Amino acid sequence: MKSLLVACLLCFASLIVAPAQVQTLIVNNYGVGQHTTNAYGSYFASSVLNVPTNGFATLKSAAAGYGVPAYTQLQITTQGATFLFQPLSPPSGNDSGGVLRPLVIAGPATLQLLQVDTGNPRNSPLDNVNSMATFDVQPSPFPPNKALTVGAYSGNVQVTMQMSTDLVNWTPAVNAQIYTNSPDARFFRIQLVTNVGP
Repeated sequence: MKSLLVACLLCFASLIVAPAQVQTLIVNNYGVGQHTTNAYGSYFASSVLNVPTNGFATLKSAAAGYGVPAYTQLQITTQGATFLFQPLSPPSGNDSGGVLRPLVIAGPATLQLLQVDTGNPRNSPLDNVNSMATFDVQPSPFPPNKALTVGAYSGNVQVTMQMSTDLVNWTPAVNAQIYTNSPDARFFRIQLVTNVGP
């Protein structure tokens, strides 16, 4: 019986995985969002969406204030640089609000939706128009070089998660076990045993 121990030691505290989340940024010129000025002009700004270091954000939908794509910009700050991205392309044909432009941003990054300050009076119904953008924020995919793989037609393979508190003595761990206020750090590894009898 061949045995292969995978050097996949994980401290119990590092087993937290961030869930995917959908977040929408909204801004208008009538009280939703803060007023800001940058090198490109005067804008109303949404709250800031933070993309974590180990994650990425995908633009899923957007709507432009006044139906004019150029009035809505996404301010992206990443790797020490800040730039503007227009989430909708100019309208053509029957696409009166514009067409969504693809965008995926890897973290760490911050995203903020901006809507042009048209200069209309604040109490004007023309300024009670929302711009919005919705993002799907995901953790980064698990690196393939750190994944354990049992290839096709590998015969009988037994996969066991093992646990230790001293990195010397290992015992089988229970899948989905909850460890509450453990007095010792727990380490985990995966054991593969090939050619296991049925």
